[in-house]
Amino acid sequence: MRKLDIPTIFKSEAEDLVKARDGAIRIHGTGDIKAAGNEIEIHVREFFKRMLPKNLYVTHGHLIDADGVVSPQLDIIIADTSNLPSLMTTKDGSEYIPIDSVYACGEIKSTYYKNSKYIPAFSEVLSKIKNEMAHEDIPNTAYLGKTDGSSLIRDIFLGKENKTLNKIYSFMLFVNSGDFEFSDVKATFKDTDFSHLPNTSVILNSGAIFFGKLDDHGFSYERYPDEIEDKDYKWFFSPFIPTDDHGSLEGNNLGYLYYSILQHISSSYLEPPNLSSYLATMMVGRKSLLQSTNDE
Repeated sequence: MRKLDIPTIFKSEAEDLVKARDGAIRIHGTGDIKAAGNEIEIHVREFFKRMLPKNLYVTHGHLIDADGVVSPQLDIIIADTSNLPSLMTTKDGSEYIPIDSVYACGEIKSTYYKNSKYIPAFSEVLSKIKNEMAHEDIPNTAYLGKTDGSSLIRDIFLGKENKTLNKIYSFMLFVNSGDFEFSDVKATFKDTDFSHLPNTSVILNSGAIFFGKLDDHGFSYERYPDEIEDKDYKWFFSPFIPTDDHGSLEGNNLGYLYYSILQHISSSYLEPPNLSSYLATMMVGRKSLLQSTNDE
């Protein structure tokens, strides 16, 4: 019997992303950031398609709600294949994913450039999704195993860990740190509404930004900052240093992002979207135009 060397696997996966970035820059040059970035997005999506369970749909495009409101373009969307993963794909290749089918969404960048203000820009996108799109929360009525007369059998049976069962997890991934300094983004993370910030941000060759608390008992990590009332929790930045030569900094940081998303998905529950609601604006008739088989 052999042991699966997980650090080595993620080390290899991260090396492939770094090589893909370097190759894209050699082909397109540093002057064509968009083209190089598009290639990196493809490689990252392929990584998640291969690594995540097959009941998940990994794509890019827009979220759409039952009222027809559409989100800005998203680099990666992770949806449930059993819950209408894609409403449509238009002739130009744009996919429209029902927001009720979505587990997670993210922004992917080849290189971090301070002047581009990537994190505030993505926070603005998340703000639009949160405030302008219809997505009713599904509360876990058996949260933390506590049950009473209002607890649903569904939630007791599911035994999920999340307080909100259908929360959309958001993340950012930068393959190269560029001119990243945590000190430059501290104000953004302190002053922005936590529900509009990415749940986690990973800079592959540098570290990760996450929400947690450090006390005498050790470190507590929280996936959903907007649900925490404890003032001792705050945003941290840290690299995930390998303990031996089996892993790597890039591989460990990538592994942290992967398992954060996987843990979110395993702790979530999505109700199937109501397709008639999404298509209601198309199915409007007038009484004066109705005809029946009994008409003369």
